[in-house]
Amino acid sequence: MIASCIPRRLAPSPAPWAELGREATPVAPLDEAWVRRWLVRQCAGADPVLDIGCGSGDLAAALARRGHRVTGIDQDGAQLAQARQRHAALEVQWLRDDAERLAHLPRATFAAATLVFVLHHLRRPPSGLAAAWRALAPGGRLLVAEMLPKGPNANDACHQIQLKQWLAWLGALRPAGMRLTAPPSQEWVLARLSKRA
Repeated sequence: MIASCIPRRLAPSPAPWAELGREATPVAPLDEAWVRRWLVRQCAGADPVLDIGCGSGDLAAALARRGHRVTGIDQDGAQLAQARQRHAALEVQWLRDDAERLAHLPRATFAAATLVFVLHHLRRPPSGLAAAWRALAPGGRLLVAEMLPKGPNANDACHQIQLKQWLAWLGALRPAGMRLTAPPSQEWVLARLSKRA
């Protein structure tokens, strides 16, 4: 049950969660390696996989090592060059593209797509989510990992506002199912959305 997994001050009300059939799972405080392992597990059986905002390519490489056909995209040419160099031995397709448009990718192609620590870099995060959703084949899954605000000016109100905003963006995709993993640290949100088959 969600109430037992997310502190009351984070859950805006039970209704928005219940409307989309969300389920939260308590986990230990996260680090990037934990997130990468979670994402790799969530991609099990999915092929091909799209890593949006792949940066230096670590997640794409981890997926390729497990036998997935992977396309890593980033709009930063220097990051892509680093990914190509670091992971030259792996078969990963590296492309330069805008995460808010994904203009160079065919629609309805990927069995899974990841957006890892990308949304907070986008000018229009809902456009990035919509582009990722369009790239998914029917029955595909979208995996989102994002940080909640932190630092001296971040407080429970910031967390609540940001979480409500992300839930609205994710809900606007009208997924067939959604599972949120909300860690006790309140610094991360992980979501798995399923596209209707």
